[in-house]
Amino acid sequence: MTQKEYRAAIDAVRLSEDFQERTVRRLEQQVRKEPPAMKKTRTLLFAACLAAVLIGSVAAAVHMLTPGEVAAFHGDETLSAAFAGEDAVVLDQTAACGEYTFRLAGMVSGAGLSDFCPDAVSDRSYLVVSRARTDGTPLQEATITDYTVTPLVAGYLPWEVNIWTLGGSASAFLRDGVVYYIYEFDSVEMFADHTVYLAVYEGGSAPSAEVLTPAEDGSISYNPDFTAPHAIFEVPLDASKADPAAVDAFMSQFAE
Repeated sequence: MTQKEYRAAIDAVRLSEDFQERTVRRLEQQVRKEPPAMKKTRTLLFAACLAAVLIGSVAAAVHMLTPGEVAAFHGDETLSAAFAGEDAVVLDQTAACGEYTFRLAGMVSGAGLSDFCPDAVSDRSYLVVSRARTDGTPLQEATITDYTVTPLVAGYLPWEVNIWTLGGSASAFLRDGVVYYIYEFDSVEMFADHTVYLAVYEGGSAPSAEVLTPAEDGSISYNPDFTAPHAIFEVPLDASKADPAAVDAFMSQFAE
């Protein structure tokens, strides 16, 4: 059996809702039946078995797709291969945002990285993000417009550098109660010598002063008066990939 076939077989296993409760009860009953001299040893074994049950249950519940798997499920084998390459940035950051937990999984940038735009010559960034209910309740549909997910760059106004001005787009699909997103936009590696953020907030509005506040030192945070659920990540990039000339060309559109 190949690794792929093994994973498919494991993913197909569905435990009953009371599996964990019944297993723990059975283990408890077994310990009570042992002679006193054996109980100490059996109690230790019971604790180990219980830990294994709990860890196994949690691992099954929180198994998340890798960025490469997300791209493959989306039908983009070229992008999937790019996420397996040395230029991909593994992020694996999570943050609570309202009733959800968002996971910033990974990003890769370059030209011609997608089957959907094989002839693209300009560099694009592809970002994989997931959303799940923090309480574990499965999501039922893959929505995009109820939350905004956008890159921002320290030292630049949020309403000038964001997913809209960077020509962004998004796609999403639902798997095992988790929504996976692929965001695509002009490569943010040109800003790699600055702090690059990923802002997540409720609502589908573009960044504005009512939502985000740039500080004098260039850092960006949420407006204290913005009360909707929100979170912000920092995206680590290789500063050597910065392209000041590309930044100047991009920012020229905002010159008066």
